[in-house]
This record gives sequence, C-alpha cells and structure tokens, in this order.
Amino acid sequence: MTLRNWLQNRWLTEHEPSREEVADLFAVVDRDLEDAAIDGLSSDRRLGIAYNAALQLSILALAATGFRAERQRTHERAIQSLRYTIGLDQSVVDTLDVIRRKRHQSNYERAGTASPSEAREVLEIARDLKTRVREWLKQKHPGLV
Repeated sequence: MTLRNWLQNRWLTEHEPSREEVADLFAVVDRDLEDAAIDGLSSDRRLGIAYNAALQLSILALAATGFRAERQRTHERAIQSLRYTIGLDQSVVDTLDVIRRKRHQSNYERAGTASPSEAREVLEIARDLKTRVREWLKQKHPGLV
C-alpha cells in the first residue's frame, strides 16, 4: 500500500504545504514537548500532550508529502502514514497507535490510565520523532524548512 492508494481510497486529500504551515506545526510541537515535561501534571495529561506533539509531527510529514488525512480516523491515518512519509519503523508506529488509543481513553472514558513511565516514554518518542522529521524535511523537502 502507498499514500497514492490511500488517496484512491479517499483516506487522504491532496494538500499544498507551505513553509509557514511547517513552522507553525513545529511551534505547536515545541510547546507540547515543553508542556509534557512539566512534573506537576498528571501522567494522563503528560501522555496526552506528548502524544499531540507526535501527532502534529505526523500531520506535518503528511502535509510535506502533499497530503492531508480525511476527517474519518484522522489521528489513526496520520500516525500510520509515518511508515510512508519518513519511513518510520513499524514497531514505533504500532507503539504510537497504542498511545493514541490510551490517550483517547484517558481523555474521554477514564482517568488514571497512564503511568509516569508511559508518559516519559511517549515524551521520548515524540522528541526522537521531531529530530527524525526535521532531518527528513531537510533531505526530502528543504524548501519547507
């Protein structure tokens, strides 16, 4: 499967990225990475904020490739697209997908679902993902950086 297949399946729409969009998304990521490191927040909140940083990086990479996820299953598609955009290892994509579901549960169903170690793990994944996306952009889409 490819992103072109996703487009044919109507899971994506075509999108024209801009330097401003990329800069704005990186600003959201930077804010979220900083906020997710605040010790006084609950583990649920820290996990959710770090997950949002990873999600925005996924959206950024997808946009840089010329696509945007459709409204249904947007988060899932954005996270899964990392395999095709930056070539992220499937095990990391799977971990982010598990985190996506946990974040949903902690936001809408039940408090106390995330442990401190899980929140730290998501923060480290998001930090690493930021580095990977930035390097990928420099190599593949230097006009957007």
